Amino acid sequence: MAAQATVTGALKRWFTIEAVAQPTSSASLSDRDLWHPPQLVGRLVALRRPHQDDMAAVVRWYRDPEVARLTRYQTRPMSQAEIERFFQVRMSAHDALAYSIVELPAWRLIGFTTFSALDGDNGSVMFHITIGERDAWGRGLGTEATQLMLGHAFERLGLHRVGLTVFSYNVRAIRAYEKAGFSIEGRLRDAICRDGRYFDEVQMGILAEEWLESRYGTAADEADEAAEAVAAG
Repeated sequence: MAAQATVTGALKRWFTIEAVAQPTSSASLSDRDLWHPPQLVGRLVALRRPHQDDMAAVVRWYRDPEVARLTRYQTRPMSQAEIERFFQVRMSAHDALAYSIVELPAWRLIGFTTFSALDGDNGSVMFHITIGERDAWGRGLGTEATQLMLGHAFERLGLHRVGLTVFSYNVRAIRAYEKAGFSIEGRLRDAICRDGRYFDEVQMGILAEEWLESRYGTAADEADEAAEAVAAG
C-alpha cells in the first residue's frame, strides 16, 4: 500500500512539469535525471537517451518507403538535411524528452520514441514512436516501449493524459496502442491520402487513472484517497 501511495502521490506533486516545460541550460544533471532518466529498462527493450551515432539509423529508417507510409504525413522522401534537423531538434536537444529504443539483451537499436507538445497547465503530452527495423515489427517490442513511456509519464512526471494520432490503415500500431492501454477517442475523417485513397487519422488517449488501475488495481485509488484524507486532517 505504501508503494502505491508513493506512485499516485506523483500525480499530486507535479514536481518535474516545470522543469520539462521550461528547461534551462543551467539546470543540473540531477534535475534532468528527474524528468529524463538516462535509461528506462524493461523485459524486452530498454529506452536510453539518444546518441549522435544513432542518426545514421534514423536516416535509413526515414528513407524506408514503408516506414514513411506508416508514420509520415508526406510521401516524398526526406532530405538528409531535414532528417538531421529532426534528429537535432526532436531527439538531441537539451529540452527533448526522447529515447532511442534498443532490443535486449544485445542493446540493438531498433527505433525511437518521444513526447511532444507538453502542456503543463493541463497535464497532457503527445506520444510518438517509430520502430524502424522491420524485423522488430509484430513482436511486442513497440508495445513494451510504449508502456515504459506511459509509466514515466504518469508515475514520474505526474501527467494526467497522454495522447497520440495514428493513420487508420496502420492496424498493427492501433492494436499495439490498445494493448498498451490507449483508447480510440475520435477520428479526423479522410485526413490522409495514400495510393489514391483517403484514410482517417485516429486520435487515441489514455488517462492517469486508467494507467494506474491497469497496473495497480483499485488499491491505487484507495491509497490516493487515504493520502488526501491525511493531508486534509
